[in-house]
Amino acid sequence: MTARTLARAGAIVVIAYLGSRILGWLRIVVIGNQFGAGADLDAYFAAFRIPDLIYQLVAAGAVSSALIPVLTGLFHAGESVRAERVVSTVVNALLLALVSLSALMAIFADVLVPPTVPGFAPETVELTIGLTRLMLLSPIFLALGAVATAVLNTQGRFGSAAVAPLLYNLAIIGSALLLGPWLGVHALAFGVVLGAVLHLAVQLPVVRRHLHYQPRLDLTDAAARQTFLLMGPRALGLGATQITFIVNTALATGLGVGAVVAYNVAFNILQIPIGVIGFPLGVVLLPALSRAMAADDARGFGSLVVQALRLVLFLMLFLTAVGFVLRGQIVSLLFDYGSFDARSLALTADTLAFFLLGTAAHSMNVILARAFYSRQDTRTPVIIALLSVTINVVVSLLTVGWLGLSGLALGIATGGWIEASLLALLLWRRAPAVDMRALLWALGAFGVGALLAGGAALVTVLASGPFVTPAAGKLALLLQVFSATLVAGLVYLVYSRIVRAPEPSRTLALMRSALRRG
Repeated sequence: MTARTLARAGAIVVIAYLGSRILGWLRIVVIGNQFGAGADLDAYFAAFRIPDLIYQLVAAGAVSSALIPVLTGLFHAGESVRAERVVSTVVNALLLALVSLSALMAIFADVLVPPTVPGFAPETVELTIGLTRLMLLSPIFLALGAVATAVLNTQGRFGSAAVAPLLYNLAIIGSALLLGPWLGVHALAFGVVLGAVLHLAVQLPVVRRHLHYQPRLDLTDAAARQTFLLMGPRALGLGATQITFIVNTALATGLGVGAVVAYNVAFNILQIPIGVIGFPLGVVLLPALSRAMAADDARGFGSLVVQALRLVLFLMLFLTAVGFVLRGQIVSLLFDYGSFDARSLALTADTLAFFLLGTAAHSMNVILARAFYSRQDTRTPVIIALLSVTINVVVSLLTVGWLGLSGLALGIATGGWIEASLLALLLWRRAPAVDMRALLWALGAFGVGALLAGGAALVTVLASGPFVTPAAGKLALLLQVFSATLVAGLVYLVYSRIVRAPEPSRTLALMRSALRRG
């Protein structure tokens, strides 16, 4: 993949995922303001845990991390027919596993769900069980959509795969607005299933032009077996990360009505910058890194990884500092319309503050993990992820008693930074072309710049405080956020120029390239 093609692919993915994250943000805003931080929405978020666990165990990132490197090698060798057989085998194996697991979970939901929500009232537990059973259909379609995405990304096609999450979010938003008044919170569960179906359907026409599905399960093919061998550790790691969310959800149920909502809302806000910057970079880089490995281009591999990590640090550290200062304003702009009371708003903002501490680390992990996947190594990221999960859970258990929800967020941020540090160190030892000194310099230099930018944002907030009153309305609050971000951005850019960081010019060049190529 040439630099021009990579830039074009990156532009497509970033624009699509930006739209998806905006819709994801809008989804949370619509849901939060329509249903409020109450027991019904607590049940909805808690009901995600088992369906999401199934999806993470069987598919999720395991499909792309394992299938893309294998398919890249087959296409590079001109074995497209064999690639079709491998994809068909993966699809059929996933269907067997997902349908079986979902059916079993639905049957035993009344036994499996209550231990995950120990603090819920009996009627809320029953609602959670019903929503769980309905949403167990979604992992089946999402997993097939993940296979389709992996196939398209291997072919250098990112458009329809990147649009799929847009439809997923639109389905949930539409269901909330159109069906919510009649079906209540069940409308959201229906929207999740509909969104999963659309996630797959939008990709199928393009996939069928490249690969033909075969109703066969050929486990004798070495490439198919290699795919499953690569998927195993990654699936284990993703499933293990769900332990964090299951434990945190269980702990949050004991912190009062609305605590599960506040936790999930804050976490979803955190996902927006990660989804707009970190995840698209990972999607575009994995095929490019796989090609570099197939071509034995160690220097090109190292250069791609370092530039991506530096760009992530440059952007995410700035967003962390400014977001920390403006967290209260952001939550108020999104949810202060009557459905959230003052306690829920403050709880969400405080939890978001601790989540933001791990923003840069989580985005780095997206890039670092894919660097290992491109080397057909899914074990190392899994081992490190298991360690991260252990740290998450331990910190959450130790701090929830005195920090509440913020302690749960602190556990995830702490685990994220330890995971990023270990992955970077191990990658550097195995691929010396990854310039660790350049990364350490970026971390230190951009960290200082982010602190200066955060200070500038804080000064702007304090100076404009007397003008931001309840009588002034949301427009004054929006202007405060905009002006504080603008001042912080200018300070950050001036600082970057002083330390001669190349990231601002590279970012602008990529943006201009994306605009020229549409």
